[in-house]
Amino acid sequence: MLIALALGAASAWFIGRTAGPGGVFTTALGSAALTWAITRHRAPGPRRMMWTAVYSILALTLLWTTISIVSYARDSDGEPVSQVIGEWGRNHRLGTVVDQMEAIAYSNSPAKSPAKQLTLDPTLTSATGDTAAPTTTNAAIPAPAPIVPVLSPALPGEGQWAPIAKAGGYDAVWATSMRPLAEFGGVVASMAVIDQTYLRVGLFNGSEVPGGSWTRGKRIPTELYPALVAAFNGGFRFDHIKGGYVTEGRTVRALRSADATIAIGKDGKVVFGALGRDIAKDGPWVSLRQNLILIVDNSESQVRAGVTLGVWWGADYGRQVYVPRSALCQLADGRLAYAYVSEVDAEQLAQSLIHMGCTKAMQLDINGDWPALFTFDHPLDGSVLPHLLDDRMHTPLHRYLNGSKKEFFALFDSTLVPNPSVLDA
Repeated sequence: MLIALALGAASAWFIGRTAGPGGVFTTALGSAALTWAITRHRAPGPRRMMWTAVYSILALTLLWTTISIVSYARDSDGEPVSQVIGEWGRNHRLGTVVDQMEAIAYSNSPAKSPAKQLTLDPTLTSATGDTAAPTTTNAAIPAPAPIVPVLSPALPGEGQWAPIAKAGGYDAVWATSMRPLAEFGGVVASMAVIDQTYLRVGLFNGSEVPGGSWTRGKRIPTELYPALVAAFNGGFRFDHIKGGYVTEGRTVRALRSADATIAIGKDGKVVFGALGRDIAKDGPWVSLRQNLILIVDNSESQVRAGVTLGVWWGADYGRQVYVPRSALCQLADGRLAYAYVSEVDAEQLAQSLIHMGCTKAMQLDINGDWPALFTFDHPLDGSVLPHLLDDRMHTPLHRYLNGSKKEFFALFDSTLVPNPSVLDA
């Protein structure tokens, strides 16, 4: 009897949590009807009647959950089942449960033995040639200085830069891969350095984060395809941060002083840093997106300082959580860089960024297939061909072309952007 009551209560809680009072009422009514239909031709005892009612509730709960998840998955553009279920759970008020399960699942520390290979996506390395030698094809826009490898012997191309995208006819994005942590040689990071001289950046709004109707919606419009250079993921879901989101003249969430902020000016250039210190609140901004506090500031980790302030670097619940993490950083020469490091905790991400030359950095999205940077080739038929930065990224290749659930940043060749365009909104 106690088991039956516990199962019934758990099902009622689940339906109430995910479907609301209406779901509870419908399930109760349906289970009563089902129980009556099963038992109307016989007179079972109280115990059998209770178990029949519990089985009916469980069956209806399973049926509703399956239909709901399948309906949600239909718009998921090939995302992994685990990620679809996790996002469905967060959208149905089960975020704490999902976070706790992820904290348990991602509790294995990275290997200390050195990785035997780097992880730049093969489609990039095959297109750009040997990554072992730095490239300086234009004196006005030089490649970044090579990064000194942490481990010896270095792997071929480790810390050396290869051009992976152009804008204005010049190299504008360079990439490298390396093992940035001496103590955890199994950690491999990939980084893309971005020179904004001939670039224009836009914030595009996901169907779920922030949701709603926008001029720059969930996909890159076809009229911007010829100018499209690269794109990368945004920040955390809103239920995991306190910071703000402002774009297209609308405040989705209020901005917070001192939070790490990506700001896009009317000229389409990105600056980022702490709001109120590095970025003026009343500046000429087209878009502002916040995510926690700076994880690196003045080339020093801010992870422990953030913990004392209650910063949520990613669910841990008393455990270290080792997941793929992304970040945007600024190098000493002022250029931006996007980094992907897997699988690490927040402090390991910060130390990786510092070694790779970041003077300040903000963590972006983490976990699963959400961290992703694409560059785009332009075939003669007018389409665009996406390439991922890192071969461990399994994000659907056309996510930002077909439609993204979360916001993202897209980079365009400023000499090819039509006037006017959605980037002016």
